[in-house]
Amino acid sequence: MARTGEVLNLVRLGKVETVTELAKSMGLARSTVNERLDILQQIGLLTTGGETSPGRGRPASLLAFNAAAGVTLVAQVGMSGTMLAITDLDAEILWRTQVQFDVSHGPDALIELICTVFGDALAELEISADQVYGVGLGLPGDVEISTAPASNRAGGSRAWVNFPFAERLSQSFHAPSFVDRDVNLMAIGEHRTGWRDANVLVSLKVGTVVACGLVINHNVVRGATGMVGEIGHTKIAGVDLPCPCGSRGCLNTIAGGPALAASLVEQGFQAHTARDVADLANSGIVPAGQAVREAGRHVGEVMASVINLLNPDVVTVWGYLVDAGDQFLVGMQESIYKSALPSSARATVITRARLGDDAGLRGAALAVIEDALAPEAIDELVATADAG
Repeated sequence: MARTGEVLNLVRLGKVETVTELAKSMGLARSTVNERLDILQQIGLLTTGGETSPGRGRPASLLAFNAAAGVTLVAQVGMSGTMLAITDLDAEILWRTQVQFDVSHGPDALIELICTVFGDALAELEISADQVYGVGLGLPGDVEISTAPASNRAGGSRAWVNFPFAERLSQSFHAPSFVDRDVNLMAIGEHRTGWRDANVLVSLKVGTVVACGLVINHNVVRGATGMVGEIGHTKIAGVDLPCPCGSRGCLNTIAGGPALAASLVEQGFQAHTARDVADLANSGIVPAGQAVREAGRHVGEVMASVINLLNPDVVTVWGYLVDAGDQFLVGMQESIYKSALPSSARATVITRARLGDDAGLRGAALAVIEDALAPEAIDELVATADAG
């Protein structure tokens, strides 16, 4: 029997546009296909409109996925602020805001903030609860959270470990919730929207810390304990500075935003964060530009090993340091071309993240959508509707 979810999937991904194409693709009679299409139209996920270009025979109506049938609620937590957005079912952002939040206030305070902001937004936009298909949340890594000032408040970084984020969000919005590291969601966003054909994509974040998300064969790779991509804790020869992870000489201690800011403070400049460093560099402050370029070189040394190991199609780079002109990327490429296997380095596209600040939000939305609109999920939705 034809699965309704498979029908929607083919239309949603743009693989078919007409009933004839759909019937041929699935090897089904038009009558059977039309039955499934009727169901999808009844639940609002499919529309018809427009016609195929004139040619031989009568023009056929075009099938289209109705991205306006529902929304996702997504948030990306940073070390000093949180971005929140509401998207349609194509992961296009309909509404967004940014609020200040210090992670040292703890996860309970974060959940309260997210629920309040989204609750107000849904009321303002007149979006009903049954239109929410899911909630997605991107969080910094545990070690990054431990760098927060006054991290002993609200239970410290340990309070974030095993906190039931998904359960709390699902209870509040009566919808499935997904929680992942921010770099993993950035990787999903970049892969699905700009590099879908890439077999191996590395999404690199350079801000408070250096970390990356990894997509191989369309799937996020998280590792045995979810710590894939913590390259900021790679030991750098000749460096002995203490790191919040408990070790010494990590890449973050010389290439992370706070480390660069501290070096500039010693030279008499005002800087506290990666954003401050980028602003100084963009203002023409030579030592800031030099610091950013040198940070790029250090990251490039580590990324050369990543490239040798994974042979990626593309490395997308996001973060405030990347906004300091081309200094960071130039420094990074210098080291990669010097240290990586030449054939692998040449085959790797190294570029700014196409989605910019939206990468994590769009990735979170896509994670929700891919689960909520998976064929088996749609079949369950249809069965529930029939039973009702």
